[in-house]
Amino acid sequence: MSACATTLIVLATILGPVTLVFMSVSFGTDHWLEFRVDRSKLTAGPNGQRASSETNQAEARYMHTRDRGIFRECYPGNDTKFLDTAVDKVDGYCFDIKYTQPDDVTNPRGDYMTRLHLSRCFLAFYIVAITLFVLAYVFGLILCCLRVSRWAYIAGLCSYSAAFSIAAAIAFFHGAEYIERNKLDDGSRIEEKEFYSQWPNELKNATDRQYGWSYALGWVGMILAALTATFYSLAGCYITGERYEDKDYLDKARPRDYRGDYPMAMEPVYAVGADPYYNKSYGYPRAYMGGPVQQPEVYARAYPAIGYGEPQKDMWHWREVES
Repeated sequence: MSACATTLIVLATILGPVTLVFMSVSFGTDHWLEFRVDRSKLTAGPNGQRASSETNQAEARYMHTRDRGIFRECYPGNDTKFLDTAVDKVDGYCFDIKYTQPDDVTNPRGDYMTRLHLSRCFLAFYIVAITLFVLAYVFGLILCCLRVSRWAYIAGLCSYSAAFSIAAAIAFFHGAEYIERNKLDDGSRIEEKEFYSQWPNELKNATDRQYGWSYALGWVGMILAALTATFYSLAGCYITGERYEDKDYLDKARPRDYRGDYPMAMEPVYAVGADPYYNKSYGYPRAYMGGPVQQPEVYARAYPAIGYGEPQKDMWHWREVES
């Protein structure tokens, strides 16, 4: 195998674990969205937003600094008194993100359910992406052992599918985020009060939303998966090209170098009694070729003469065609 194919396989094999690390860290961490709330901008006093957010857990969930991931929403700040009385918290400062319809929501709007379905697709496609890339890496290891182009193409296809799945997952993520910020604006519904459109103006002004490093790692994982797929595919092309080159070389070399091992083109030779080698033996064609000049007996084999036709008449045998 050429140096180009070997280099591409080595690069793809090295990028495989790196890509899996990026994808897994992005999948499991809580920094896809980061909300930074400047609570000094909230109204103070007993009836202000700052005071109500310390006692009302439903309002406190979106009035404090928080980081949102795929599975959890965490509150890393110190000014989080509402966590002391929270009953469904995880690890002391986080809440699970649910992908099911809440029990207290009986008749949600279409936009609410659309956001929920997009969030589910985001989770599902990311899981599919990681699974496909693990399969691609396994096929890549098989390629390292067998050096067959078929495994390179399979590994490349799985890697490309994983990259596409990550891109689709991020697209679903943005779709759910867009609906959350722009469509869920019915203030009469309890399930929609936590979303951006229903926030008080002072809370909107005090909140800074940005994408976190988990989101960035997702894009990096997608790019690395696409590069890995490209390396696998190019390696398969090189291996296939070398295979055809070797085949052409062997096909050209066989008639010259391996003449005795493969069938040769033959044509009938009509012999008459004047052939001096005709009555002696039948075997290697050169035993009866050459006219009046006697050929070495080493060419003849001890087989009886075999011909076609009637006795005492002209008969024909096979002789080698000169190439």
